[in-house]
Amino acid sequence: MDDRNIARPSSSTALKILVVDDKPDNAKMLSLLLQLDGHDARAAFSGAETIKTAEDFTPDVVFLDIGLPVMDGYEIAERLRKMTALENTMLVALTGYGPGEGGERYRQAGFDYHLLKPAEPEVLKDLLLEAAERKAANREL
Repeated sequence: MDDRNIARPSSSTALKILVVDDKPDNAKMLSLLLQLDGHDARAAFSGAETIKTAEDFTPDVVFLDIGLPVMDGYEIAERLRKMTALENTMLVALTGYGPGEGGERYRQAGFDYHLLKPAEPEVLKDLLLEAAERKAANREL
């Protein structure tokens, strides 16, 4: 591995990450990259699968596409935010929709961040480091 890795966690900062996209190749690729960097990353491809996986897995971070069929990313985010076990989970909209297309709706749905696809590796790295710090701080409480 070289310096282009998304994140280089120590054993204490490895994160549980859920990647959600209705295009399986997109979700699987990002999940694989995160796994190679030491994270426990899983992929989901629909709203129902995301809700079930989140309940069972309790991720530290969710990268969530907005343009999903049946249940869009906004509805999924709202449902995840209602789960007590996920109150400290970082929700990141990772989508082809620009922030102007969702505006305030991203924040209202409960997203912490909005990223356009494809996300820059350095931006992902910074978000994962923030999530690791958040996880460590919550453990201390």
